[in-house]
Amino acid sequence: MPSTPTPPAVDRAAPDPVTDPTARRLPVALRRPRLVLWLAVLFLVLTGALAGGASGAMKNGGFDDPASDSSRAAQLLAADFPAGQSNLVLLVQDLGGSADAPEAVAAGRHALAVLAAQPGVHVVDSYYAGGDPALRSTDGHSALTTVNVSGDEDTVARATTRLHDALARTGGPVTVRFGGVAQVTNDLTQQTDNDLALSEGIALPLTLILLFFVFRGVLAALLPLFVGVLSISGALAVLYGLGQVTSVSVFAVNLTTALGLGLSVDYSLLIVSRYREERAAGLAGPQALAVTLRTAGRTVVFSGAIVAAVLATLVVFKQYFLSSFAYAGVAVVAITVACALLPLPAALLLVGDRIDRWAFRPRRQNPPGPAETRLWGRIAGATMRRPLLAGALVVGLLAVMAWPLTGAQFGVPDERALPKGSESRVVADLARAGFPGDADNAVTLVSAHWPGAAADPELASYAARLSAVAHVTSVTCAAGSFEHGRQVAPPAQGAAFTAGTATLLRVDDDVVAYSPAGERLVHAVRAVTVPAGRVVLVGGLAAQYVDVTASIGDRLPLALTLAALLTLVLLGLATGSVLLPVKAVLFNALGLGAVLGAMVWVFQDGHLAGLLDVTPAPIAVTMPVLLLCVAYALSMDYEMFVLSRIKERYGRTGDPYLSVREGLGGSGPVITAAAAILAVSFFSTAISGVSLAKLFGIGTGLAVILDALLVRGVLVPAFLRLTGPAAWWAPAPMRRLARRFSGAVGEH
Repeated sequence: MPSTPTPPAVDRAAPDPVTDPTARRLPVALRRPRLVLWLAVLFLVLTGALAGGASGAMKNGGFDDPASDSSRAAQLLAADFPAGQSNLVLLVQDLGGSADAPEAVAAGRHALAVLAAQPGVHVVDSYYAGGDPALRSTDGHSALTTVNVSGDEDTVARATTRLHDALARTGGPVTVRFGGVAQVTNDLTQQTDNDLALSEGIALPLTLILLFFVFRGVLAALLPLFVGVLSISGALAVLYGLGQVTSVSVFAVNLTTALGLGLSVDYSLLIVSRYREERAAGLAGPQALAVTLRTAGRTVVFSGAIVAAVLATLVVFKQYFLSSFAYAGVAVVAITVACALLPLPAALLLVGDRIDRWAFRPRRQNPPGPAETRLWGRIAGATMRRPLLAGALVVGLLAVMAWPLTGAQFGVPDERALPKGSESRVVADLARAGFPGDADNAVTLVSAHWPGAAADPELASYAARLSAVAHVTSVTCAAGSFEHGRQVAPPAQGAAFTAGTATLLRVDDDVVAYSPAGERLVHAVRAVTVPAGRVVLVGGLAAQYVDVTASIGDRLPLALTLAALLTLVLLGLATGSVLLPVKAVLFNALGLGAVLGAMVWVFQDGHLAGLLDVTPAPIAVTMPVLLLCVAYALSMDYEMFVLSRIKERYGRTGDPYLSVREGLGGSGPVITAAAAILAVSFFSTAISGVSLAKLFGIGTGLAVILDALLVRGVLVPAFLRLTGPAAWWAPAPMRRLARRFSGAVGEH
């Protein structure tokens, strides 16, 4: 049994860095405040010039694993068979007549002529080119043209936009609508941009009002905005630079803005609150700021290190959509920490007592009562009187919320993420319901080296075996067409199924690509024995769905393990404890499990779907990963705020009960205020028409609220009451190492 732990060493009698000439020098922000602020303005000007071009240096997409079968197949198709797989669909519809009516035929043939004149655009199939009955709707009103637009995501997006501007028709008796993956991507981007402007228009005024009340004045409320503008501008400039040398997702801009503002509020509130406490205790401005930076400033450094380390684990994923968030997260955290420790205290020093000018609510002339008598101190006291009961109730609630996660289904976002009236969704719904086959869902197989494929009996045998797979309606290749295990047609004249030594096999099916049925189809196709010496790559939407989910699932355990290990190490150094970092990881896992379960209950199972205007669908596999990392990072932010306060009190009193009440009483208001501001920002995305944005915003906002109210407010004091002094135990070498690295973390 370990010996009874002694309270962490806290040197409250350390020499004051202002009044004691033997103390270390003042931080540069307090020695040269005007210089620091001028440098901050210069930094803003320089980074602002680069930040404006950040979006232009980034890319759409980034959801695929470049090394996967489906990605390699797509590259081979683009190089050798540009018309082998469609990514764009044109739907010509005449509701008052027929797809064969003169005006509909004229619209269809005009579209073919425009498409043929565009570089990098290839018609895969069209009712108006060959009269294939599978491309005519069962009611006779509509006809399809399937198209391949070559290039990377940005090239495809720009080409699709040009084609849409030239060909789309929404008025008159005959309409031309666009669908397919390319148009879905464009619609998602456009809808997200529109929704972002609307949600920011709602969130920004509410955030400003909350800032004014939380910081107790107009001037004080402007400080976190000052820090936020610096951090966001700097991080966007970093992303602009990275965009010149590697692929960076344009969606990293959203994370930069949200996280930059959120952390700026968190760290500014911690610094300003601590500064005000020191001023209320009688210290002059420079002394108060010196103590603030020596204590709360160290907490900010360790908090930022943990947040950045957790977000950095996203680099283990092969999709640059996710790795881009690692770049953005590390950049915005590092710059926010620097701004909180340099321009912010410099501004506080120069502003002085004028920080309370234009206050909505005048500051109390007398300091508030002891921390343990404040609201969160009383809540902690009530929890610790019945720690088992309180803890069991919260754990039970979170476990119930997490239960739907056991039935979670993950996939790739499709048109169901869009509002029901979106153009590409309308086309997808009509194609799925009104056409005997959906060419957009075809599985495509390609081999880079199969010389003499057309005359090779092994190709015919392989195609016949493929056609016998359940839900495969036909297989077409250089050897002919096959259905139900036998050949039904000879090779089509002029059909391009070979290019040099490469050969193409087109597998048509009757399943929805992004679905469990599509997943089973891909596994069945890949299980068919390939002739000896041949390498066949399976591509198409269904294969992409399988490969993306598999790639992220394979890398997720590594990311979670790294995040947990980094948390254990950094939080152990900050607290000098063995149990507290373990507790933090377990409690955060419980809270995040509850959030993911709630998201499955709403967005997959369909509860509250009508209220939120979403279509139930499998959860997009990238969103839980992103939500987990961001929410986990923010929760560790609050963990540091709470434990640093409790550690200080425990170091002074040695009383594990009183220290928790005082620590939570002192940090609770800061955490609650920061959580409220962040939650408003994230919950504002509920108005978005894109279900992906709704899931991330609502999920992250819910995670912030649960963490601030239940985890920090109930589970932490219950755990510390049950463990007592043992919570602070660590082997002597670890205590010495923690003291060396963390210094005065928690000495506030």
